[in-house]
Amino acid sequence: MISIITPILNEEGYVRAFLIHLNKIHGDFELILVDGGSKDRTLKEVESCRNEFHGKIRLFSAPRGRAIQMNKGAQAARGDILLFLHVDCFIQKDSLELIEKEVYRKGIIGGGFKQAFYDADLFLKFNSAFGNLRVSLTKTFFGDYGIFLRKDIFERIGCYDNIPFLEDVELCNKAKKCGKLVQIDRFIFTSPRRYLSQGRIKLTIVFNLACLFNIVGFRPLFLLRYIAD
Repeated sequence: MISIITPILNEEGYVRAFLIHLNKIHGDFELILVDGGSKDRTLKEVESCRNEFHGKIRLFSAPRGRAIQMNKGAQAARGDILLFLHVDCFIQKDSLELIEKEVYRKGIIGGGFKQAFYDADLFLKFNSAFGNLRVSLTKTFFGDYGIFLRKDIFERIGCYDNIPFLEDVELCNKAKKCGKLVQIDRFIFTSPRRYLSQGRIKLTIVFNLACLFNIVGFRPLFLLRYIAD
């Protein structure tokens, strides 16, 4: 079984569409939602959809922080494969079935998707193309690429580091010491909301700066306002 783990915080505008979408996905899964202290109608939206999932939704709370929330979800997971999925991301219907086939191939321990933005303009399409090329070469995934990992490997490498940002990159770096990560031939469609609200070019520059600084173990806090949710 696959445990889908999704951190949520004040997502009333996205969580219902996310749940309706997941309810159409093929495969054996549970959905673990970890709330970081929502003050809007997020939790009410979750409760209104719970019956349609026939017991597949499990709701937890944790202190605010993506790494903290995802680690909480992983700790509670019953599945042997973990899929960390953002609430503003959609995956293709047969994605879980393909993940289960891939993750137990010899030497494979996890991976992620090809990424695309929905309602993307030319700049965002280029951004996705460049990002997918980078991932194909490095096998290092950002969180909006839908990272999946065998649970035993996740526990062995010590879960997500509680750092301000790029916790997903650090997770991949640790995981690659235990086996191979793959980019499956399925797309994950991500909301462009952060690029629209903060500016396409500015946010792209910020992400690239963060990655460069991260290589030398430096995470300047002035980038936090742009990267952290």
